[in-house]
Amino acid sequence: MNKILIILQLLLKASLIFLISFIWLRYFLNRLWLILTLSFAITGVILLLSSAYLRRKNKKNHLKQKERKDAEDMFLSLSHDDKYISFFEALVQVRHKNIKSKKQYILITHEDKSKTILFPFLKFRQISIDDINAIIFSTTKDSPDKIVVCCNDFDRKILSYIKNLHVEVTIIDKYETYLLLYKEYDFFPKITMTASNEKKLSFKELIAYSFNRSRTKGYLLSALFIFLTSFFVQINIYYCIFSSLLLVLALISYINPRYNPSLKNELL
Repeated sequence: MNKILIILQLLLKASLIFLISFIWLRYFLNRLWLILTLSFAITGVILLLSSAYLRRKNKKNHLKQKERKDAEDMFLSLSHDDKYISFFEALVQVRHKNIKSKKQYILITHEDKSKTILFPFLKFRQISIDDINAIIFSTTKDSPDKIVVCCNDFDRKILSYIKNLHVEVTIIDKYETYLLLYKEYDFFPKITMTASNEKKLSFKELIAYSFNRSRTKGYLLSALFIFLTSFFVQINIYYCIFSSLLLVLALISYINPRYNPSLKNELL
């Protein structure tokens, strides 16, 4: 089933790239065989380049708007719960048997004797390098092989710092915590507090919303409508520009890992 989905996704990406190429080549060239040949060639080259780029990209999955709101409310609720460690202990027990609950974290011992620590950092400020160092120091006595820190938010620059540490550290924000822990384990904290809805979308969030995969269908249908219209009306540069722009937006919405990241491997 996964292979079929991958093939369908590849065909859709190829179709979008082919259509953009075909629209512009049709405007400048008259020979259909040459237009088709060049369109296929351009599509192949772009797919190869994009595949190479995407393989190097670290990806995360995107949450729906309601799930993002739930993630915010769940973080808020847990941050005001003095027994939050008990919740994470129960969550980890869904898949792991050999665990120990400490004052600030959960220690998991795997069958191969490797150790993973889940450390909830439930503060509303961004986690810092100093916080990471403090977490590593506080867990040293358990000699973990991996530390997973779930927090409110973090500066992406911190990722370059943790790559050089002697222990593997993974940092996930409240949205990734929802996705990779709560949703993955099908174990959700009870929402006891609700965050305000009055916050306005930032420009970054607006861009992320515009380029979410759910927008692909609308962009694609609009582009196809303009493209088909060009067969009944004398084609001009405006049809090429607007249909190409819509197809580019559809392509970005569908494949861009920044706004449609994929799931990580087993987290804990």
